[in-house]
Amino acid sequence: MISGYFGQCPLTFDGAYGLTKAKHSVRFCSNEKTRPIGLYAHFLSKHELKPIYARRLVVAIAKERDPKTTKMFDENENDVINHFYKVTCPFKNGTINLFGYKKKVLQVPCRHHLVIFTALKSHLKHYHHVPADLAQTLVNHFKEIRMQNHVI
Repeated sequence: MISGYFGQCPLTFDGAYGLTKAKHSVRFCSNEKTRPIGLYAHFLSKHELKPIYARRLVVAIAKERDPKTTKMFDENENDVINHFYKVTCPFKNGTINLFGYKKKVLQVPCRHHLVIFTALKSHLKHYHHVPADLAQTLVNHFKEIRMQNHVI
């Protein structure tokens, strides 16, 4: 239900539902677009919200809560952004030490500086021609960093 909810993005002004650029680092949409969009996916990708907060917003929108008067986010609630939604490609600045891998990696340096984390393995395999097992090792390394920083 949540992922299939369509509408216009209400995050068009600083303070919508209590979210602010200063306290929460949220990017806001322009209110020029008027076509309905899948809001859950939009909140995850465009606004880079963590899934729990994206769901919270979709429920509020479905219940027709006013974004100007409804405060769903506290000023102290500063961990709403998924800072690992996109990650820097490990080949951004050229080759890296690839755990003993001797074969040449193609397409270095990477022109895609940021890669959606869920697409990183595919990016490494198909763009840089890294073998699947090495791509998985690199993804696992990013996951370890994510867990160390408690980013969910």
